[in-house]
Amino acid sequence: MKLEGQCLCGKVHVTIPKIAEEITVCHCHMCQKFFGGPFMSLAGVLPDNFTISGEEQIQRFMSSEWAERGSCKKCGSSLFYHSLADNEYYFPAGLFDELDQAKLTEEIFYDQKPAFFHYKEATEKLTEEDFLQKLFTDSQ
Repeated sequence: MKLEGQCLCGKVHVTIPKIAEEITVCHCHMCQKFFGGPFMSLAGVLPDNFTISGEEQIQRFMSSEWAERGSCKKCGSSLFYHSLADNEYYFPAGLFDELDQAKLTEEIFYDQKPAFFHYKEATEKLTEEDFLQKLFTDSQ
């Protein structure tokens, strides 16, 4: 599936020529603060597999030793989570309009999920420990 999306003000555009039709939800405390709720993310994408126009409008923030987050300088839209461990970018599902076929498949940092979030889909559920072990094992 090819996706094209943009921030609220339209200064930053993201094009992903081909991506899996899967959505992951991150419940970590940082995502909750950055996105105002759980982070509903597309599958990870390496830099060679997407384009961003309006790069000069992107503000980058090192949110941990292993990741940075990007937002639009003008409108504040959350644009991505960039994992430095594997160099993959995770884009918010909300940037894109054409996701009708996507399926919720995974929830990470499940142990930090607020009690009032509930999804009807059957998902793989990983705690913080499980997810970090998987991330750092897969990136070696």
